[in-house]
Amino acid sequence: MQPNFLNASNHYENFPVASWFLPKKTRDATLSFYKFARLADDIADCADISALQKIELLELTQICLLNKSQETCKEASEDKQVEIIKNTTNKLSFFLNEHSIDPKLVCNLLVAFKMDATFKNFPDWQSLFNYCKYSANPVGRFLLHLMGVKSLSSTEREAIFQLSDSICTALQIINFAQDFKEDILNSRCYLPMNFWPVEMKNNGFEASLKLNNKKKNELILKLVGEGEKKLIAGKNLPKLIRQTSANHRIRFALEIALIIECGMDIVEQIKASPETVWSTKPKLRLKRTPFFIYNSILNIF
Repeated sequence: MQPNFLNASNHYENFPVASWFLPKKTRDATLSFYKFARLADDIADCADISALQKIELLELTQICLLNKSQETCKEASEDKQVEIIKNTTNKLSFFLNEHSIDPKLVCNLLVAFKMDATFKNFPDWQSLFNYCKYSANPVGRFLLHLMGVKSLSSTEREAIFQLSDSICTALQIINFAQDFKEDILNSRCYLPMNFWPVEMKNNGFEASLKLNNKKKNELILKLVGEGEKKLIAGKNLPKLIRQTSANHRIRFALEIALIIECGMDIVEQIKASPETVWSTKPKLRLKRTPFFIYNSILNIF
C-alpha cells in the first residue's frame, strides 16, 4: 500500500494562495512553491511511515531541489514517491532559476518539517518563533524575491523582511489556533509549555481534550492573541512595498494586504467563539470578500 501522502492533494486554505492580484508569471511560481510546501507537509504528516522514513524523504526532497545528486533521483525514478518528489522539485527549480532565487531559502522549510517529523514540545514563545522562522517566514521572503526585493537598498530590504516575517509568523500561529484539536490528535501541540494548565503539564498535551470548556478556550485565545499581535506588527508592509521601486509593487502590496485581511477575519471569528475550534475549523467568510478587497485597497495608501 502506498503512503497516504501520495494521495494527499486536496487542502483547504484560509489564506490566499496566489490570487489574481499577482501577475500570471508570479502566480505560477507561487503555486509551484505552494505545491512543494504541501508535499513536504504531507510527508511530515503521513501516518503510514516512520519518523526516520519521513526524514529520509525530506532529505531526498532537499537533494533533488539542490541538484546535488541527480543520479540519486534518477536511479530511483521508478519509485512512485521519488517520482512525485522529482516532478515537484523540478517545477519549482525552474522558477527559482528564472527569478535567481537561492534554493536554500526554500530548503529552510524542510528544517521545520523535519522538526515536525520528530516533534518536541516548545517551552516558550521564542522557541515557537524559531520554528516559524523555518516553517512560515520563507514563504513571505519567497514572494518578496519574486517581487524583485534584490533591487532595493539594504535598508529597504531589511525593513520589508522584518514586517514580512512578522506577518508570516502571525499566520502560522493563527493556523495553530484553528487547527489545535487536529494537531493534538496528530500528537502535536504548538502552544508553548509555559502556558499549559497543570492537567497538561502532569499528563501531556493530550489532556487538553479533557479540559473544561473555559480552560480549552483559554488555550485557543492565548495562541490567537499572539498571532493577532504579530499580524498587527506587520500591517504596514503593504504601504512600505507600494512606496518602493519594485516591479508590480501595487499588485504585490494588494496581495499582502488581502492576506492580512483574511488573517484578521479568522482571528475575529476565533476570538468571538473560541469553543468552535474544538468542533470545526473556522473558514473565511467569503460573503465578505468585497469588504476584504475594499480594505486591502485602502490599506496600501
